[in-house]
Amino acid sequence: MRQIEVRHLYEGAVILDGFRPATVTALENRSPYTVAVRLHSTGDNWTALYSPAAVVLLCVVPAVAWRVHHQQRDRSTGEGKGATHSSSRLSPVHAVRRYWAYGVDHQTVVRLEEEHTVVTSTPITLDQLPGNGQPTPQPTECGDRRFYQLHRRGPLVLRTGDDVRQQLTNIAELHDREHGKRDERGNRLAPLHSAQRCSRCVVGPHDLEPVEVVITRRYHDIDLSELPQEWDYELSPAQAHARITAASL
Repeated sequence: MRQIEVRHLYEGAVILDGFRPATVTALENRSPYTVAVRLHSTGDNWTALYSPAAVVLLCVVPAVAWRVHHQQRDRSTGEGKGATHSSSRLSPVHAVRRYWAYGVDHQTVVRLEEEHTVVTSTPITLDQLPGNGQPTPQPTECGDRRFYQLHRRGPLVLRTGDDVRQQLTNIAELHDREHGKRDERGNRLAPLHSAQRCSRCVVGPHDLEPVEVVITRRYHDIDLSELPQEWDYELSPAQAHARITAASL
């Protein structure tokens, strides 16, 4: 997830409202100090009022980047020859326009590749995790990835449901050892209850909630003239969303 100010939200953005994803369907500036954000989630519609400077969490983070593929230029034919070399992932637009292979005689650019990345983070319950010993179901598209995180605690990548449960057990055991014994209260989730209430273990009420993360990447070739015009910097989430949506249509 990525923090974003309400002033930079856009229609189609998916934000965390409370602890559920909601899609922004409309934005209205009601005053210099208030933005009305129309939200939709699973058949429910409502309006939330925010300060333009308020920070919310973006659950679907789009990003656009490029790679320049180039070869040695054959001086007799002007065509490329030999191995194809590629730039690193370039996200500022000016870094693509000014990439050195475009400006030297001994190289020829054979492809300009645009990369669309969408990282989707969805809060889930423990019951929705894969069972003991079960692998994480992977997306059907080649190269896409699915894994898990805790909302604000622990490693950035937990590969399986077992990894999530083990991380929660580790946190509970650390709390027992460092901050005092937990109160069982006969609940099946009791090992976490005391840690969840401990301000030294967690900061917010949802810090130990599991989140499913899916990363999708798509690639296509473009011409240099098709780069975003009159823009030299990395695309904002709103710009990336618009470009990815347009390409998908």
